[in-house]
Amino acid sequence: MSVEASTISVSTPARFFRQRYLFAFATQAELMNYLKTQMLEEEESRHQEILNDWLQLRTQVESLIQNELNYADTIQLTQIPDEHAPRLTEFASDPLFQRSFSGARTTFELVEVDKLVAAQRAVNLDFVDQLTASYSQAPTLAELLDICLSPRREKNPVQHLEVAPNQHIFTSPNADARFLGSFVKHLTAEDLDYPIGGIPAAAIISFVGYGCTTVNAIKVRGRLILNNGFHRVFALRSLGVTQVPMVIQHVNNPELELPPAIANLPTQYLIGVPRPVLIKDFFEPGFAITLKVRERVQMVAVSVNYAQHGVPL
Repeated sequence: MSVEASTISVSTPARFFRQRYLFAFATQAELMNYLKTQMLEEEESRHQEILNDWLQLRTQVESLIQNELNYADTIQLTQIPDEHAPRLTEFASDPLFQRSFSGARTTFELVEVDKLVAAQRAVNLDFVDQLTASYSQAPTLAELLDICLSPRREKNPVQHLEVAPNQHIFTSPNADARFLGSFVKHLTAEDLDYPIGGIPAAAIISFVGYGCTTVNAIKVRGRLILNNGFHRVFALRSLGVTQVPMVIQHVNNPELELPPAIANLPTQYLIGVPRPVLIKDFFEPGFAITLKVRERVQMVAVSVNYAQHGVPL
């Protein structure tokens, strides 16, 4: 008796968000990889059109780069008026702020938005819409201080699943979710309530959560690299705000003090080329495309590995 196989079509509708991608400054290999890994199947018909648009922009982008050599190094910083000093002192006194910025000299400044060096290529437009809907159409400086400088903001709850002994998965719709480190913990009476199966002599605690929300930029010589708060800066620029308050981290030795990459781009590119990509490029007509991108969650996996051996003294 033969059984005839049948093909079952299973529909898996994709959940997506709208993403604004600054493709004009991407390399061709970077663009092709982005389209391959991010584009929904229903938009694959745009692939060749996008590539053709990218090719046509080469002359315009090269001309812009030549005309704006060292343009990023002319960014203007303005002192925040003294009347707001009490609010700035409040932000700076927050323990989260102090822990987050303990590694560099910092100042509060009003900064030109357009000349900020942009360390990432893409913006979640759905999230930007949520932000702009929550802001005044013409935010005052007092409002901007709260939007940009407060170290604490409401965050999404983190979901947890223990997938195996000593293996934990944490997820959040917020891409800022991250592993915050493991530390030796002093044992307390509450620790003994866990089903340990032995007599504890030491403890280690690990943290998963979010970073300080203060908008900040890294100052290397004459330029500022936007390091945190990209979507808020983009949203405010969309509302016509040309200056935003932020924390400036002053870096004297970038080779020693900075990581190899900031956000999505190599640090040497951001600090070294005469005309890096800037925030204003996102608003240049034709330089960015809007695509439907698969919705995702941020996952943080934490595993505890251990070894036990008898070794000679």
